[in-house]
Amino acid sequence: MICARSPIYVWCELTMNRLFVSCLVGSLFLFSTSSAKAEGVLDRIQRTGVLNLAIREDAPPFGYLDANDDLQGYCLDFFALLKKQLIARLERNTLSLKLLKSTPSNRFDLVARNIVSLECGPNTIRSDIPENTDFSTGFFVTGTQFFVRKNNSLNLDGDLANTRLGVINNTTTAQFIAQRYPSARLRRYRGITARNRGIQAVEQGQIDAMISDGILLKAAAQRQGLSLGNYSLIPDVPLTCDRYGMVVAGGDRQWLDFVNSVINSSEAAALSTVWFGRLFSYAQAEDFCE
Repeated sequence: MICARSPIYVWCELTMNRLFVSCLVGSLFLFSTSSAKAEGVLDRIQRTGVLNLAIREDAPPFGYLDANDDLQGYCLDFFALLKKQLIARLERNTLSLKLLKSTPSNRFDLVARNIVSLECGPNTIRSDIPENTDFSTGFFVTGTQFFVRKNNSLNLDGDLANTRLGVINNTTTAQFIAQRYPSARLRRYRGITARNRGIQAVEQGQIDAMISDGILLKAAAQRQGLSLGNYSLIPDVPLTCDRYGMVVAGGDRQWLDFVNSVINSSEAAALSTVWFGRLFSYAQAEDFCE
């Protein structure tokens, strides 16, 4: 599946047999929060025949732009599965699927303001999330790792004094690293290209390590064409346990239960194997979460 990119957002309309793509140019008109809150997500989809969702462009393998600027990723395929099961649940012939681009800074706001009903991406499940949003059940487990050159001399049990560490600004990982290694020299990267620039800085010897969730580091390095034989992710067992969930509208139990049922389906498990199997090397994902 592919979608086209727009300067404002991404719009995709799926039919039963084929993906039709339309690019929109113009302003984004917001839904009325009060009226949307009076109606559950499933009822709204049944009434309008439209499902509004959000996906990242900068987070392979969850959502990213390929060499042709076409949207790819696990989340896109999950949306197709979600649509298929919604059609069966609502006993409809078809549904239109409209996609908006999400970023680390707007992903919760898109859901809280009822612009979309679900955002899919590398969202670590936590309790301190904005009002009117919730997390689905977890669909992936990863954790904090260091992207470094092979044969590096970093001792993660030490204080890493004066070690040059790259982190993405305003993330839980940046907070964790600042607290765990206060004597390290942090370089904070910003924007949707932050992780890529950090990996490039390791390649060029500007920093000693780029730190993020292991799955995102490995996928980004592969997308840059780096030979993974020259680099490592350390430690083997991540420093943290980060379960990813989808951001959904808060206070709507029916919608949350439906999304969770799709995540827990055998078809979703097959998608996970396709997208994550070659990237995810932890023998037992849950072991380091105990």
